Amino acid sequence: MKFLKTLFMLVILSACQTNVTEEGFAEIAIEPYRMASDSIESSSKSPGEYIIKSAYGSMDVSTSNFDKKVDEFKSLVTQYNGNVSDSYLSTNYQGLKSFSITSNIPAEDFDQFIIDVENIKDFSDISINANDVTTYVLDIDSRLSSLMNEKKALEEIKLEAKTTSDRLEVQNQLRYINQDIEMLKGQKEYYTNAISYSKLTLNIREGSGISLFSWNYYFERSLNWIESIVGITFSIGIIAFPIFLIFLLIKKLRKRD
Repeated sequence: MKFLKTLFMLVILSACQTNVTEEGFAEIAIEPYRMASDSIESSSKSPGEYIIKSAYGSMDVSTSNFDKKVDEFKSLVTQYNGNVSDSYLSTNYQGLKSFSITSNIPAEDFDQFIIDVENIKDFSDISINANDVTTYVLDIDSRLSSLMNEKKALEEIKLEAKTTSDRLEVQNQLRYINQDIEMLKGQKEYYTNAISYSKLTLNIREGSGISLFSWNYYFERSLNWIESIVGITFSIGIIAFPIFLIFLLIKKLRKRD
């Protein structure tokens, strides 16, 4: 009888804990910055230990320097032991290129990285966001601690169970608790990974802001046009020169005949 009462109380506690855990997960996923927990107030940890940084910026470069600046930025990412998670190259109706690249940099080096990026070329605009998620991680830790204690108590009850049905009932409760524990561990792992690297999404634009009525625009387009003509002429010359020599040789042979 005592065993059944104890098990009944743990079932109720488990159901309440599961409900709280599921609601907490929804709050984190949908609107994480509204979540709070009474248990956090008594924690010795202070806000600021878990901060997720991200930045969005753009820079305008000349046509002649476009490829060079893109390569310099990629090299800088490698220098900081970062990685590129996304990149996209596009061309607008004026024929001007735009290269969007997202890089992930070790969080402890991110501020200096931003400074070094601006040494490549001044930002046309830059915004940096810092989200403090310390309270959410502490709340997860509190819930994990509660679940682990409950799991330990159930395991002790399972050892004392006299019948197979009692053991199966306890095992069923343990299964739900283990699921909640794994879910919370996954949430904490997400936050831990998120604070390890900071993200910069940079848009490098070729001659952005140059009007169709700007002399700079026409000058750069003219240079590109001349380069194209020279390249085409050179290619045609390479192909046409042997043909011309063959033509002269055939003509010379015909005259001899």
